[in-house]
Amino acid sequence: MAVFQHPDMPKSIAGIPGFNHWNFLFLNVTFSWMVNRGKQHLTWEMPVKINLLLFFYGFFIVLSVLRYLNDMSGAVEFNTVYGSEMDSTLSIINEYLINCFKWVIPAMIIFDGCRDRKQYNFAILAIAFLYVLLALQVIKAMKFGSLTLSGNSLQRKALKILSSNVGYHRVNMSMMMSGAFWAVFCLKEFVSKKLYLFLIIPSCCCILLAMAMTGGRMGYVTWVCLGAFFCILKWRKYLLLAPVILGGILMVAPSAIDRMEFGITSEPDVNQTDTINFEGEGVDTHSLTSGRVLIWPMVWESIQEAPFFGHGRNSTVNEGITLQLLIISNGQELFPHPHNAYLQWIEDNGFIGLIPVFLFYLLIIKYAWSLFKDKRETIYVVTGGLCLSLVLAFLIASIGSQNFYPREGAVGMWAAMALMLRVYIERKKVEDKKQSNLINSFIKKEV
Repeated sequence: MAVFQHPDMPKSIAGIPGFNHWNFLFLNVTFSWMVNRGKQHLTWEMPVKINLLLFFYGFFIVLSVLRYLNDMSGAVEFNTVYGSEMDSTLSIINEYLINCFKWVIPAMIIFDGCRDRKQYNFAILAIAFLYVLLALQVIKAMKFGSLTLSGNSLQRKALKILSSNVGYHRVNMSMMMSGAFWAVFCLKEFVSKKLYLFLIIPSCCCILLAMAMTGGRMGYVTWVCLGAFFCILKWRKYLLLAPVILGGILMVAPSAIDRMEFGITSEPDVNQTDTINFEGEGVDTHSLTSGRVLIWPMVWESIQEAPFFGHGRNSTVNEGITLQLLIISNGQELFPHPHNAYLQWIEDNGFIGLIPVFLFYLLIIKYAWSLFKDKRETIYVVTGGLCLSLVLAFLIASIGSQNFYPREGAVGMWAAMALMLRVYIERKKVEDKKQSNLINSFIKKEV
């Protein structure tokens, strides 16, 4: 997952579409799991509520694609006007349907196959190294000199370089790094002081540098929010380091601070009408939100037209919003989706479709929090913290980007959720066994 998007990785073998190294490994592992779980007599132990919510989650993904395939008139019109080629039906099914489930299956394998501490260690290290390796690639591609650029220059450089040199979009990478920092930091509960100083701290510094280099403001905000959350609730002593960290960022990465202030301290763009004034200070809301203030009201109007079940997949394009905004802005604003996961999902699937997704993530947070605050075993704290870091980062960043359709940038998060559910189940087994032994002991005493 850390290198398969890299431009040096072949996209196909022998010119066969879809036949690449990642898919070959994926099929190998999946079929091996299916065969061997039968030999090992493994039973599916996922909580019933999670099973049900995952079913409806997948159901609405399938339904949205079928509805889109049934009526693609808006998308056809957009591609005609914009001069781009319309995706084939096979490409739509592959990208919007098959890939959504493909990115989740590795997590399901981890949940079902991770049955002992050795397998757990392999899984949690794989998740941590995924993000560390991605961070190192970002640093290698962007170079340290990018940290001294202006905020706008940093954004443009990251947009150009990260997609072509690493394979992930800068906004996606920013979200991943913001959660990964705290996920890796949680591993300090496992290791000795020596490993904490020479492994965990350097890894966190690499991830922080990579996040700063992406120029993703939503990632910056997410990182701060998660830091406040964990430090206030768990590691209060680290709050004392906040001024030191801020000072270090100001010295090492002034471009990140400049990028964060973009649209607030700068003069408003006279060509934009969406500017407001706070106590005489110009706040360019268009620059501050990267144009999202233009599309969000239009998407909300579209949601009101079909509030219960939405319009189907790719509705921002298919309902003509993308084309309308492109015309209004004289070709300056291209929004194929709302850059807000919540609005996008509701526009595609309605508020009815939002219910299972909302409940799913709510339960995940509830289970992860119950583990994180359980001090009886270190494994509970680390697994709960790992899952909370990545899931909360995704949910916070979803306000300004991301989407709820699983994609490659979310594989690590899904793996962390699966690992958390496995530990949650194993803890419940231990508690049930202790309770059973206590009851048996009580019965024997009574007899």
